[in-house]
Amino acid sequence: MSNLYYVSLEKNERWDQEMDLIKQYSNLIEEGEVLSKSSCYYPRLSQTAKRGRVAFIELYKNICCQDKERMMSIEDFELFVCKQKAWEVHIQPTDKHGSMCAEWVLETQSDTIVNDYVNQYEYLCTPEMPSINTDEEKTDNVSAIKNLASNLNITSSDGIQIIKYFLAELEQLSVQVGNP
Repeated sequence: MSNLYYVSLEKNERWDQEMDLIKQYSNLIEEGEVLSKSSCYYPRLSQTAKRGRVAFIELYKNICCQDKERMMSIEDFELFVCKQKAWEVHIQPTDKHGSMCAEWVLETQSDTIVNDYVNQYEYLCTPEMPSINTDEEKTDNVSAIKNLASNLNITSSDGIQIIKYFLAELEQLSVQVGNP
């Protein structure tokens, strides 16, 4: 079964917040702060001694309940964390909503659980990653990245990761230019 890409058609703050929380969760897994094994139903924070549903609720509170305005229901969080583990959240700049902002794209396999979740939104489902929708006459790539960064709540560790990425790309580009 191939993956599908889901994008909110209208600017939807709830969609943006929930995709951001899910992306934060995947970042915590990559950084080793969350333990999520395929053999275990409930993931947990790496520094906790709790297990099972109790550990999952602690994880949920840590990620989704830090700010009342940025909450996600425990049922929706459990959907992505426990029930539907084959997903990825992508972010790309767009100006299709009138100003430069971030567009969240959910990549996952279609099933009834995911369909029940995305039906809460007006969405576009495509078999390929949606292309970046920007008006190149209005903004260049550098301005698009600056605008996107200013619209996101980037932590210092996120900023460091972005800088490392650009440095690695710059190094690779300089090697390619030096060896035609």
